[in-house]
Amino acid sequence: MWSRGMLFTGLALLGAACNFGAEESTTTEALAPVTTTTTPVTTTATTTTTLAALAGPAFPDYTIARRIEATDGRDTVVVLLDTSSYQILSDVDLYDVVADVVDRFPPIFEAHVVDSPEAADAVLAEEPTEEQLQILSEHYLLSLEEGFRLVYHGPYAELGTAVLGS
Repeated sequence: MWSRGMLFTGLALLGAACNFGAEESTTTEALAPVTTTTTPVTTTATTTTTLAALAGPAFPDYTIARRIEATDGRDTVVVLLDTSSYQILSDVDLYDVVADVVDRFPPIFEAHVVDSPEAADAVLAEEPTEEQLQILSEHYLLSLEEGFRLVYHGPYAELGTAVLGS
């Protein structure tokens, strides 16, 4: 009997919990206001830059094909560019080559920049042949005169003149 009483009590409680067929009721509870504090977040961005070591000047390789030493310190050099060291040659590249030659191999008063061995042979000729003139028109690129004036030749002739050091 006692177990039957417990069974009825359990069913009664279960029925009350399920609230079969009962109308819905709503309960409103008053909640305390919630205060939210926002703390600004500071982020620090770190950028790492890795630079390649500088290998040297960015202008073409060259050799001093000929040097005529003068007793008064007004030497003349013929600079032969290595055509395998560049694909495109700008006026700035030529300027940088002459500036480097003057800095590294003083004293230089006159310099002639060419890009072929034939032009290196022809550039100092007192009376060049027609063949030499043709070679120079294609391969004589720049000259330094009086130690400061640059004169563009051949394919760069339209650039006119410039001043070394300006």
